Amino acid sequence: MRDLHDVAKYIFINEEGEFRSGWRVLAFFLCFIVCAALLFSLTRAFATLFPSLSFLVIEPSSEYISRDVLIYLVVSNARNFAAAALSSAICARILERRSFGSVGFRLHRGWPRDFLLGSLMGASSLAIVVGSGVGLGAFRFDVQTRNWKSLLAGLLVTSSFFIIAGATEELLFRGFPFQALVHNLGDARAITITAILFGLAHISNPSASIFSTINTVLAGAWLGLAYLRTRNLWLATGLHWSWNFAMVFVFGLPVSGFTTLGQMAWLRGTPGAPMWVSGGSYGPEAGLAATAGLILSTLAIYKGGLFSASEEMLVATRHGKQEPAFIRVTPADDESSASATGSQGSERE
Repeated sequence: MRDLHDVAKYIFINEEGEFRSGWRVLAFFLCFIVCAALLFSLTRAFATLFPSLSFLVIEPSSEYISRDVLIYLVVSNARNFAAAALSSAICARILERRSFGSVGFRLHRGWPRDFLLGSLMGASSLAIVVGSGVGLGAFRFDVQTRNWKSLLAGLLVTSSFFIIAGATEELLFRGFPFQALVHNLGDARAITITAILFGLAHISNPSASIFSTINTVLAGAWLGLAYLRTRNLWLATGLHWSWNFAMVFVFGLPVSGFTTLGQMAWLRGTPGAPMWVSGGSYGPEAGLAATAGLILSTLAIYKGGLFSASEEMLVATRHGKQEPAFIRVTPADDESSASATGSQGSERE
């Protein structure tokens, strides 16, 4: 019986007395599925009580942007974010004895800088990608609207949509699951695993291809490195939402195969030949220009020296028990010295 207990403990529990990282990741996604289902059920119950609001739970069959379609998109987007945030809070507290803020959206001293610089870098990276494509004749643009009221409405809707969507995906792919893997498996393995999963999560998108999947895996590594540089999700979310926002609102191009919000764009972009540059109907993310842009932006984050983790976030990300040596906040030598000093003081007393 003792041997069976030891085997079970080895399979499920690590040397820190926590569930192994794989089990923690599985628990997170199960929790997310349950939370998403519960929130959807609440929305459905609300729509049942008020039949005129049935569009809240019925996916629109048309891609034409109407008021009902916009509300559906906003509600489903907010519901997914709420499920991801709730799952993160539950798993962080119960499985690792830390706060929701430590997962990445803590309002620490440097968060506005990380978010704003990330937003600028994400939009600039996408602009360079599109500019490269224009130079090779892969894109054509026409002005879709000059009406400032329409532009303002489009700006507010698309920016809000992509900020919430970006924050949701960051919680799912660079939040608790990624951090659990980093804690126990190290940076390289965590980035590899989550970047591949990020790529596979987009493989069923309209017009997806092997090239688009490879670029999405690269984007997963780009965003994973952004977390590792700052130990928060503000930079990664800034990169993520602004890349998509610029692609849709500014250039009117498909984003990961979707074109719905392009009706609210300033420009109307038309991807053309060569397809290996423009990405065709999937959008720039399926083209070689995006590959180069993602690599350059990743190198800028890695080598540029613009970003670093604040002491507040380093402390916040610590688990309830002692950290493994490879991500220890306080150097082991310093702790040993402090312990030795304390022991000497006790002996003197």
